[in-house]
Amino acid sequence: MAIFLLKRKRFVVSVLFLVTLFTWSILNNGEIQQVRFNTDKSGNLLDAPPYPPFSVFLLGSDRLGYDLGQMMIVGAKYTIGITLLVAILRMFLSIILSAFIYSLKPKIYSVLKSIFEPFSVVPQTIIAYFILVSVLWMPIDGFPNPFWQRALFETIILVIIAIPNLTIQLSGEMRQVEKEPFIEAAKILGASQTSIFFKHIIPHVYEKWILLFGQQFIQALQLLAHLGFMKLFFGGSFIAYGDSNDPPRSISYEWSGVIGDSISYLFSNQWIILVPIIFFVLTAISVALINDSVKAFFQHKEVNQAKR
Repeated sequence: MAIFLLKRKRFVVSVLFLVTLFTWSILNNGEIQQVRFNTDKSGNLLDAPPYPPFSVFLLGSDRLGYDLGQMMIVGAKYTIGITLLVAILRMFLSIILSAFIYSLKPKIYSVLKSIFEPFSVVPQTIIAYFILVSVLWMPIDGFPNPFWQRALFETIILVIIAIPNLTIQLSGEMRQVEKEPFIEAAKILGASQTSIFFKHIIPHVYEKWILLFGQQFIQALQLLAHLGFMKLFFGGSFIAYGDSNDPPRSISYEWSGVIGDSISYLFSNQWIILVPIIFFVLTAISVALINDSVKAFFQHKEVNQAKR
C-alpha cells in the first residue's frame, strides 16, 4: 500500500502540505508580528493597517496590523489538530458502539435506529450552536472557565453529535456482511460472535472505515467553518463590550474563527478573509486527495484479486 501511494504525486503533495503546516505550527512560539504603522527611515508615515499582500507582510495583515501568514501558522495546530482528533474519536467510538448493536435482534435494532436517525435530519451546525453558544460566547464580565476547558468541551460536543448517525451507518454495513453465506457457515462450525467480528466482518468493512475517516475529517472541518460564520470560534469568541464596535474576535486564531472574524471585509480589503479561506480550502482538498488515493489503492487491489 505504501509503495502504491508514494507513487501518486497528489498523495505525497497533500501529505507533505498537511504535515509541514501542522509541524510548523506546533514548533512555532505562537507570536504574531504586528506593525501598527509603516514608516520610512525618517519616521514618516507610509501606510497604516490593514496592509495588502506583498507589502509589509507576504500575505498581508489584518485590521490591527498582525501578519496573516503567521496567524495561519499559529492557527494550523488547532484547525488541523482538532479536526483530526474529532475524526479519530468519532470513528473509534462509533466502531465500538456499532460492534455492540449490529448483532441485536431486528426489533431492538429498529428501535435504536428510529432514535438515532433524527440526528441525520437536523443539521449538526444547529445542534452544536445551541449547545456551545453559552460556553463560547464571552459574557460581559469575561469567561468563567479557562481556555482548555472550553476547547475540551467543544471537542467533546463536535464528537458526540456525529456518533448516533455514524453508528447506525457502520452497524448497518456490519449487518449486511452478517447476512453473507460464509458468516452462516462460520456460525455452524461453532465460531463465537467475537471471532466472527474480528475474522470475518472487520476484513470486509475496514476499507470503508478508512475512507469514512477522511469524510469525517472534512465534515468536522465544515462544521468548524459553519460555527465560525456564526461567530462561535474555537475556544471562545472574545467580545469587546463597551463603546467599541469591533466584531467578535478569535482567541486561538483557528482558521474558521479568523474567517468569521473577518467576514465584514468581504467587499473591502478582501485578502483579510481570502487568506484563511484559501488555507481552509487547501486543507480540505488535501484530505480529499489523500482519500481519493487510498480509494484508488483499494480499487487496484480488487482488480488484482479478480485477475488471480
